[in-house]
Amino acid sequence: MNALRRPIGTLAVLVLILAACGSPESSAAPSSTAIATSTPPASPATGEASASESPTPSAQPSASPSGVTVYTVVAGDTLYSIARRFGTSVEQLQAWNAERHPALASDPGRLEAGWELIVAGEPNITPIPTPTLAPTSAPTSTPVATGCRAGNRVAASPAGIYKRVPNAGPEVAITFDMGGRLDPALDILDYLIKNHVCATIFPTGDMSQTSTGQKVLAVIRAHPELFEVGNHAKDHCDLVRGGGGSPTTAPCKTGGRPSTSFVQHQLTDAAVTIAQYAGQQPVPYWRPPYGTYDQALLNVAAGVGYTKTMLWDIDTIDWKPISDGGPTAQQIASKVVTNAVNGSIVLDHLGGYETLEAVKIMVPALRQRGFTVTSISDLFDGQ
Repeated sequence: MNALRRPIGTLAVLVLILAACGSPESSAAPSSTAIATSTPPASPATGEASASESPTPSAQPSASPSGVTVYTVVAGDTLYSIARRFGTSVEQLQAWNAERHPALASDPGRLEAGWELIVAGEPNITPIPTPTLAPTSAPTSTPVATGCRAGNRVAASPAGIYKRVPNAGPEVAITFDMGGRLDPALDILDYLIKNHVCATIFPTGDMSQTSTGQKVLAVIRAHPELFEVGNHAKDHCDLVRGGGGSPTTAPCKTGGRPSTSFVQHQLTDAAVTIAQYAGQQPVPYWRPPYGTYDQALLNVAAGVGYTKTMLWDIDTIDWKPISDGGPTAQQIASKVVTNAVNGSIVLDHLGGYETLEAVKIMVPALRQRGFTVTSISDLFDGQ
């Protein structure tokens, strides 16, 4: 009997020890229970931005997030759309998630389905409902559109001045002037190629002859399915008042209004260079430098084949650096995505200071609104 009692006593002690270990006082909930994972509504993003200024981004709440809201990225998401849904900013998302996803700090367009992002500094934050767009300012359907075309040029007649193309359908033309600084140009084109984005480029003759300009036009030549060219004159002179010019001003010092012959040569000389390197003629599309024109200038341009004067309804002002009061990439993208309507023409620059990062935000956001991001020719095809 004593031999039997000893094992039973030992078992009782073990039971007591296990009971103590399982008591509420000694247990601790895992840190993951403090994280609220949220999935936003299925309705598409609209691109509408808050009018209030974003606060200065703060550091990530903690190395092992606790007491925050975490969102799992799905296909089609952008940092811009996620920030809007959760009432924060792209910069704040980058700061919160720098340790988990270091690539986001330098490339806000780098986002992969399945990533978990901190989207709020407190738990259980509900996404902001997506506003409903007015049918007159956006397409009625909301698929993520990727198909686009370029190079299907319209007839020279009739002549027209276009800030946007009416009856184009749910399409937005993204255009790039190439008349000065070209530092990010090749990176911009690389992004457009990888994401199948069509665009219209308006080079000047002078910049087309530079080393970088020739490389840009070689890329255009290699991808006529994505890129088409228009004419931005030879020296970027003001063709109404005289003056201006890029990269030098000397050719534009005409002492007043340029002559008919001067304007003709500005367009025809540029076209020779553009066609030589891009492998396509720019007619009938042209963009007057500085957007300056009058009827007399339009008549001269039409006389050498340039009957489609392509202006813009959304000016990103991306040529101006932040240090001089220019916009950030987020501000550029917000302006485009918020103001885009059917047939809009967006003015960017291949040498824009924040243009590369802005394009990485605006393209997926425009697609999320249901727009096809495309070329000028594609807008006309939709008429």
